[in-house]
Amino acid sequence: MLAIISIDSYAQVPNTPKEKREAILTPQYYTPWIGASFFTIPTVEHEFEVEPVQIKDLVFFYDLGECIVGMEANRDGVVIQMTFRLFGDKATRFLEQAMNYGYEKVGEGADVNVRTNTGKAVPDLYESNVEKYRMRTQNGSVYIEVSNSASYANEYQIAIYRTK
Repeated sequence: MLAIISIDSYAQVPNTPKEKREAILTPQYYTPWIGASFFTIPTVEHEFEVEPVQIKDLVFFYDLGECIVGMEANRDGVVIQMTFRLFGDKATRFLEQAMNYGYEKVGEGADVNVRTNTGKAVPDLYESNVEKYRMRTQNGSVYIEVSNSASYANEYQIAIYRTK
């Protein structure tokens, strides 16, 4: 179903599962799809030809080739948030694409992060800088939150979600 939907007149609709996996991290696709009733976990698995590498509560983690993406679903299976990490130039290009597409920076601040997958008995706690970007659409605003820390240089944690 994702391949049939025309997002923008200038956006080429991806045809193969590989093209769909690559396209989901571009603003012309995640902007209208995140939170849309057709963007469900079963649709992702079928159209992208992926299976979760891990499931934790209602978050399904998929290896999309470029990175591991966590897709949080609501009780109806609709993907309401995507989270992933990008490194260095890939993160810079991701943000440039979003800004060129029409996202604007709407805030910045600091946050405390917890990293549990360190192999240590006690998780790492560290501060990160957070920038928030927004694009208003007719179906609500889509936000991108980007976290970066000196503790993990060149690593950017990204969350994308829609509000009404």
